[in-house]
Formats: sequence, structure tokens, C-alpha cells
Amino acid sequence: MTKKQQGIAIPPPFPVIEEDDNSSKLLESIRERLQRTEQALQQSQLRLARTQKIAGIGSWEWNVQTGEIYWSDELFRIFGLNPSDHKQIKMEWLLGLVNPEDIPALKKVMLAAAKRGQPFNIVYRIISCPEGEITVNCHGEVECDEYGRTSFVSGTTLDITARTRAESEVQQLINYDTLTGLPNRSLLHDRLKLAIAHASRDHQLVGVLFLDLDRFKKINDSMGHPAGDLLLKTIAIRLAACIRESDTLARLGGDEFVAVLIGANTAEAISTVANKILMLISEPIYINSQEIYTSGSIGIAVYPMDGDDSYTLLKHADLAMYQAKELDRNNFQFFSSEMNVKVLERMILENSMRKALEREEFFLVYQPQVDARSGLISGMEALLRWQHPDLGLLAPDKFIHLAEETGFIVPIGEWVLHTACQQNRSWQQQGLPPVRVAVNLSAKQFGQYHLDEMVSATLMETGLEPKWLELEITESAIMKNAEQTAIILRKLKEMGISLAIDDFGTGYSSLAYLKLFPISRLKIDRSFVQDITTNPDDAAIAKTIISIAQTLKLSVIAEGVETRAQMELLSFNNCIEMQGYLFSRPVPAEQFVELLRDGLKY
Repeated sequence: MTKKQQGIAIPPPFPVIEEDDNSSKLLESIRERLQRTEQALQQSQLRLARTQKIAGIGSWEWNVQTGEIYWSDELFRIFGLNPSDHKQIKMEWLLGLVNPEDIPALKKVMLAAAKRGQPFNIVYRIISCPEGEITVNCHGEVECDEYGRTSFVSGTTLDITARTRAESEVQQLINYDTLTGLPNRSLLHDRLKLAIAHASRDHQLVGVLFLDLDRFKKINDSMGHPAGDLLLKTIAIRLAACIRESDTLARLGGDEFVAVLIGANTAEAISTVANKILMLISEPIYINSQEIYTSGSIGIAVYPMDGDDSYTLLKHADLAMYQAKELDRNNFQFFSSEMNVKVLERMILENSMRKALEREEFFLVYQPQVDARSGLISGMEALLRWQHPDLGLLAPDKFIHLAEETGFIVPIGEWVLHTACQQNRSWQQQGLPPVRVAVNLSAKQFGQYHLDEMVSATLMETGLEPKWLELEITESAIMKNAEQTAIILRKLKEMGISLAIDDFGTGYSSLAYLKLFPISRLKIDRSFVQDITTNPDDAAIAKTIISIAQTLKLSVIAEGVETRAQMELLSFNNCIEMQGYLFSRPVPAEQFVELLRDGLKY
């Protein structure tokens, strides 16, 4: 029997509301409350949007599992975009709005948030705004599901462009000179301390150049402060052109500037910059259609010799600057007297070297290369000498390194090659026995553009056949750019010129380059020959070089042979050609004629 049959009342599945006045009023009340709630929510959303707009804050949410991204309208505005133009937001599109330099960092924090649930705070730059690039600060929080997996990453993005610019302007005022834009005294000390720390770690020098303009006060007083300011700005630009980006240039105030040179290897390198500065600031400056000439005095202090902290180095550079003013304007002085002497000697040599070729102060001497079996001269090496008007006769070791550094070695080297070829051709025309002449090529010459064309032109001008010329090159010079070197050497070899490796055994001594380059001859360095009869190691090295030459079918010659015992040992080991004091010292051309005519006596 069912419940109905038993007389039990069964309720309907849903409550039935009778359509009476009370129920109508209840429904109306519910509708009103829902409407008020919806209106309150809309007002709340509007207030939130207004607040975000006023504060420059946008909100966003990223569903990590579906990839969906939500942006508030204010966030679109911050990015310079219209919300209605972007119905669907993709991560790739978002990254396209970011400054490329900031994308890796942004990707990294977003990935960490998605994978490891890490909240983040990051500053990056936006490039999509019509007004130009802006800077934003983005803060993100992570929400995980019941399994501990990241489900949502949400957060806020704040436009901090104005704050960033204000902070930058404050830093500019604190650390930089308002007139020239250069670092001021405060930032200079910070930079100098950092340079000292790096130099201490890397065992390098730091040069501190203290510059004071000569007669600036007179120019400023006579032409007015605006003209003086313009002069200082121009000087600042010229000084910046004299140093590298890694160096620091600062203005202390008035007409005082300081340059900090990092990574300097020698006092000469520092003095080169000082010379460049003095030359550049002494060029005329045009202000208000008026030509102005100025000059400067520079004091130099060098870390670690002249101090190991910024204040001491600046003080000593300042003292050296006053010494420069007292001695003569438009010059520089080192705080260390020893450095001054060294640099002065260099300046004398460099200045006189510029005129040495014109004044015909250079000349060549020739040292015979001998066939020890016959005792006949088989060749000669042309060696450079300088008859300095004040310093007397100078051997290459006194000036070649300077010629290399200044680039003067290129015109000097061309003169040596031309003179040696011309002299050899002249002796042949006189009927003397023809012999080859060996000429050294420096690393700078070897890197010179179209070296092969210069050599070819020299042979044509002098009339010397290529087979009577040998070019000597050091191992280090040919290894600087091996591929390019091989091309040049092959061109020279194709002309019929013989090629020798000078000082073999003291550089790379690699069998690989002997195979790569078309070498004709190896020269055993004098350092191995000197003790060849008493030092088994030197003897072994010399024998090895001779054996290598024989195996590769190369000629070999030993230099620095001074005794018969050395000659006999080398001859016994099949080194036939030699040169050295045993046979003859380097002699001038007029004496070498006699050696060619009469032969050697030893």
C-alpha cells in the first residue's frame, strides 16, 4: 500500500508559491536587492577603475593552465593601447610590447611563477606607448589548486616612469657637473676607487691626469661668463675624444678636469694620452666669431707607485700639475721624478725621429753571412743605425720599440728595404760577386696593407732581381694573423724572394706553421749559439733546429757565432751558413765593398 493510499500527504518536488500579494512583494523585494547589489558592484568596479587610473596601476590575471590572460582597462591604457582592439591576449604578443633588453628577465620571473609558484616583483620598459618608452613596476602573486599546482598568477603593473626620471635627475644633480655633464668630484672618487680595486686585482697601472687650463681666468673676465662656459663645454668634448669609454673624465670645478686611465701598461702609454690632450686643447676655439687659443698644464700620478687610494693620487697629480705650470705651460709632469726622466727621453727620441729620415740621420751597416765550408760570403744582413745629432750613435734596441709603437717603423722599414736593395744592385753593377741581402720586416710592416706590392715596386725601382733579396720575419709576427700571413708569404715567394724565420726557437717554434708557410730558411737565435759548447741544452736545441730544417728541406743559418769552437760544432752538425763577430762585425757600406772584393780573414 502506498503512502497516498494510507492517507499521508506527499509534498510536491518544489515548493509552490501561491500567487498572492505577499509573494509578489517578496519577489519584488528580491529583485530590488539584486539590482542594488549589481549597481553597487558596477560602482565598485568604476571606483576601482578610477583609482587605478589615478594611481597609474593596472591589474592582470594569467590562467596558467589554460593560457588565458585578463587585463584591466587601465593596464591597456598604461601600455598605450585600446582595450576594444585586443579581445584576446597572448603571451607572445605581450612580450612584443617589451623592450628587447628586458624580455629575458621578464620571461625568467614569469616562468618561475608558473613552475615553482614564486611571487615576483620586476621593473621593465614598455615600447608600445605613442609618447615613447615608459618604465613599469610589475608585482605578481601565485594561486595554487588543491593539488599544489599553480593555477593563476595575478598582480598589478604600476607606471613608474615619472618616478624613475625624477630619481635619475636627482642622481644627475648629485653625481654630475651641471655645465658639462661630466662626473663631478664625488663620482670621480667612486670611479677612481673602483679603478684602483680592479688594477690591484689585475696587477695593472692607473693613470690620474689632473688638467688645469692656462689663462682661463683672463678669457672668462674679458669675454664674460657665457663665453667662459662655452669654452669649458668645448674643452670637455675635446677631452672626451682623447680617452676610451672605459676611462673616466670628470670636472672638479672651475677649469680643472681629471682623467682616470684604467688598464694602462706603461708610463709611456699614459704620456701618449697626455700629449694628445695638450695637442687637442691647443687647437683654436671659435666663440662669438672670435678665435681663442688656450693651453693646459697636466700633472700625472700613477697607481700604485704614487699612492694607493683616490685622495692620495689626486693630491699628487695636483702637485705635479703645479710643477708643470712652474716649468712651462702647455706641458705635463709626472709626480715621480724617475718617470719624468724616462718620458722625457722618449719624447726627445719621438720628436727627433719625425725628422730623422728627412735629415738622413739613418744609415745601414752590413754583416756578412758566410759559407763555413768555403769561407766565402754567401749573403749579408742589412742592419739599421741612427746617428742622432744629440745622443750619438744609436743601435736599434734603443729606438725600434718606439718606432713600432708610434707607427714610424713603416716609413723607416720602407727606407731600409729600398736602400738595401739599391746598394746590393749597385755592388752587382760594379762587378762584385752577387750575394743575397737579408732585410728584417717588423710586425707592423707585415700587417701593412699591400706589403707584397710595396716589395715588388721596390725591386722594380732598384732593378734588383728577387732571388738576391731575403726577408726575415719573426715567429710572433707571422702568427698574429696566420691565414692572411700565408697569403702574403706565398705572393712574396712567387716573386722569387726567399723568406727566413728570424730568431727561430724563441717564439712559437711550431712545426705546423713551418708546413703552412713557404719558408726558405731558419735562423738559429744567438741565445742558443752563445753557450752551445758549454751548455748541453743549448747544443741539443741547435741540433734539433738543424735536424728540422734538413727534414723539411730548408736552409739553416746560425747567428751570433763568435768563436771557432762554436763554428766547428755547428759545422759538425751540418749547419753550414753562419754570421757573427768571428767573421765580421756589421760594417758600413764602404767597408763591406772591401769584404766582397778581398774576401774574409778569420
